[in-house]
Amino acid sequence: MKKLLYIDYTFSPLASSWRGLAFAKYLPPLGWRPIILSAAESVSYDKEYSTLKEIPAETEVCRVGHYEPPRWLSYTRRKLKIAADFPDSYQAWLRPAYQAARDILQREKIDVIYSVSPIFTTAFVAMRLRQEFDIPWVANFQDGWAVNDFLNAELDRGLIAPLRWWYKRQIRRAESQILQTADKIVVVHWHVKQRWADLYHIPEDKVAIVTNGYEETTFAGLTPRPAPSDRITISFLGTYYPAFEESIRTFLSVVNELEPTAEVFFIGRGATAAHSLKQPNTICILNLPRRKALSFAMGGDFVFVVMPPYAQWTPTKLYEYMRMNRPILGLLPAEGDPARLIREAQAGFVLSFDRAKMKQQLQNIFAQWRHGEFRNFQSDQAYIAQFENSKNMERIAQVLNELVSERT
Repeated sequence: MKKLLYIDYTFSPLASSWRGLAFAKYLPPLGWRPIILSAAESVSYDKEYSTLKEIPAETEVCRVGHYEPPRWLSYTRRKLKIAADFPDSYQAWLRPAYQAARDILQREKIDVIYSVSPIFTTAFVAMRLRQEFDIPWVANFQDGWAVNDFLNAELDRGLIAPLRWWYKRQIRRAESQILQTADKIVVVHWHVKQRWADLYHIPEDKVAIVTNGYEETTFAGLTPRPAPSDRITISFLGTYYPAFEESIRTFLSVVNELEPTAEVFFIGRGATAAHSLKQPNTICILNLPRRKALSFAMGGDFVFVVMPPYAQWTPTKLYEYMRMNRPILGLLPAEGDPARLIREAQAGFVLSFDRAKMKQQLQNIFAQWRHGEFRNFQSDQAYIAQFENSKNMERIAQVLNELVSERT
């Protein structure tokens, strides 16, 4: 069996995307044994302990801690708009992770190094290892870096002008270096591949698209929690960023205007931020176990997903929303990848950012709800099944096998 050094700061129990657990569960049957390098459980990052039971017992996980600055210092730097750690605020993990990875490479015959970013520090760990040991490296980007419009907007708000210019320049150089050094690149968004080709002239066959997805076992035996039948219920799961607030506020205002008795639930890390919006139709629930949150949303009438008007990337929660088989209310760019997925999956509605148009759309949708038209809602589950994690891992295994074959 071939061996893979998988570098992912946010591997379980740290709250991460599907990819880490999927590597541990689905790669061994495909001929690859992953050895996982992640941050220690003690770091101050959100935890999801319910995922620990999904890690196969035979999985080797090396957890490495690092220095974290006191909260008062981090807070002060953010307030002064000078918090510009490079490559990101987890840079202190680079040295201990690199040393731990060297130990692994010296005792194991590793066939491929695989890093997942963000967190972008992981790519720097892998790049050093690639240069020292000449082992093929796959750089997985969950989001672009220099080509990430959302990140650039956050930097514009969060850094003073001279520091912002320097930081963006460093990101551009580093992204180019990573893309040039890696033997293969995996990205989850179609538009990022195109922008990299335009910006850095990366060959098309060097970049593979393997989208995010959903975990079918998470839905096994899941029973929807019944919702009240006399009023509309809408659920939003997970977190959102400050850039989303204006759009969310508009949506909540329109919902309240059309259906004063409607209830919009924010469940998870976004609940605290949603509470601060002080909208009358919101109910905020802090972290629930994952399956309970999904059960809650599946029992409601609609699920809600939102992105800023300028953002083209697809939130991971959208794939779970599609699998829930509940109509999606998507406040998204009409021509972006998320809107295309909703339309192709026949999974719901893409709302306009224009308030008047959004109001008309929701008025029609709520009228359909009152006539019972969503009781037997059915999205295209055959189309959606292609995004299940085990299918995604088959695509990853193909990338790994091709890379090894090229080296032999």
